[in-house]
Amino acid sequence: MVDGLWGEHEWTLYPQPYCREFPYLAWLRLPSKNAASDALTRPIHKRMWQAHPEKSNVHLVDPGVFSEFQDKLADVKAAVLNPFHVLHANTNSRFLQVQPPKTAYARAFEALDRLEKEFGAWRDFVEVARGLQRSLLELLAFADWWHDIQQGEDFQPPFRAPTRGAIFDDENLYANHARWSIASYIIIRNDLFALDPNKRVEPSPRNLSRMDMMSVQPLIHSLYLWYYPPHVKDVFSLFETAARGYAERLDTFNATKGLKRKLDKGVNRRADESRFFFCVRSGHRSRHFFRWPQGQEGKVSRSNYAWSIKQPRAATTSR
Repeated sequence: MVDGLWGEHEWTLYPQPYCREFPYLAWLRLPSKNAASDALTRPIHKRMWQAHPEKSNVHLVDPGVFSEFQDKLADVKAAVLNPFHVLHANTNSRFLQVQPPKTAYARAFEALDRLEKEFGAWRDFVEVARGLQRSLLELLAFADWWHDIQQGEDFQPPFRAPTRGAIFDDENLYANHARWSIASYIIIRNDLFALDPNKRVEPSPRNLSRMDMMSVQPLIHSLYLWYYPPHVKDVFSLFETAARGYAERLDTFNATKGLKRKLDKGVNRRADESRFFFCVRSGHRSRHFFRWPQGQEGKVSRSNYAWSIKQPRAATTSR
């Protein structure tokens, strides 16, 4: 059975280079031994969907599975909205570089919305469910990171579930994250520090997921482009950032005829309704985060708009 993960490039499982704009990614939770009980890390299997009662060769998500994802998103949303507000209005130099996972927030709602609709292909179901899991894991990592940094630099958690961690080239960052019980890896140049060859330990193989034809970028897309692994110039430094929507990807969106029809029908309606995922208002500035126009799938666009949600003396966020 295919798992829908991206093999050795699955950024939610394997440590990536540390990025100061997204420090919370080191807090990504790894699957536990009882991963089947966790909606965010469980394998995607065919018991998660069911045949459509009236249409042949069409399936729907199992209501129980959908409800579980829906509840998870509601919990995560409640955990991240206040940090979103704080960082939006923040002037502390410590956080000026940090970018909250707003793209993951928008994608999570998009994926949940798509999961509720009909599926003709098993591949599409797996890619949507995995896309939802990735977005929720990123948001949860952000919430965990925010909680820990509020405890102070000397905070040492008594217990922490396994984390994905990050790869560092700075000794201080490495030491800080190791103290927080975050999985930490440091790059050491051989010409500066010779390691004892007798203590060499071979790294664990990247076999937590299997690379399968399902996860190879297709020539045409039945889903938005962000559901698929990106093509990038440098896999080591750009893959994760491009997959999350913050760096350029070399592949282009090539929708199937069916998806094109849906996009054509919806583009005018979305423009008329001006539907947005959430609005952040701080002081006299408002930012609205909209659904994507055709060809810009997976990117969060920001603009000031005449319609705003106002709440005196408080920042307001709504979906």
